[in-house]
Amino acid sequence: MRSERAVSNYDQKLTDILSLVYELPVGRDRRFAANVPGALDQVIGGWQLSIINTALSAPPVNLRAWNGSVPTAFQTVGNLAEWRGGEAFRPNISGPVLADESIRSVDNYFNAANVALPTDPSHPFGNAGRNIVRALPLNQLDLGLFKNFRLPKENMKLQFRSEMFNALNHTNFTAPNGDRASASFGTIRGTFPARQIQFALKLMF
Repeated sequence: MRSERAVSNYDQKLTDILSLVYELPVGRDRRFAANVPGALDQVIGGWQLSIINTALSAPPVNLRAWNGSVPTAFQTVGNLAEWRGGEAFRPNISGPVLADESIRSVDNYFNAANVALPTDPSHPFGNAGRNIVRALPLNQLDLGLFKNFRLPKENMKLQFRSEMFNALNHTNFTAPNGDRASASFGTIRGTFPARQIQFALKLMF
């Protein structure tokens, strides 16, 4: 039971989200060019810039001893799923789990030599605690450029929106495979979305 005491699967040590909206002080009723003709104001006025920077610390990874069917000799409650009261099998740890930084990569995130499957059916659970290692952090910058157009009716406004998610196209990796019985143990084979750009028109009334 001592090995079950750990942080939750969705534990987040650090969540830093910075959001900024800047309206350019140009055009009618603004600091600069406040008295420009209406036609020119439709071009140079009503611009907004938004920035959202997201920085999330690494989520936990729960090492597993088997994926799918557990060998019969190690079963204690009939190979049930954990949510149905089944066992939580984890491997044995004999040293640092993370690979040394000099060799750590998407193909070699864990030190496999220090993580082993249980071999004794009388001790099936392994000594690895729950959620004892971390994956990789996430960093993403989103940008938005908006243009507001005045309409004849004062209570109506047309807005053109251009938004760029993950503007710097920074690669954010998903968690490594934590199943020691898998041939892909310690590998990372997924990423969060790359840069995405979208345009929209929004009528406000």
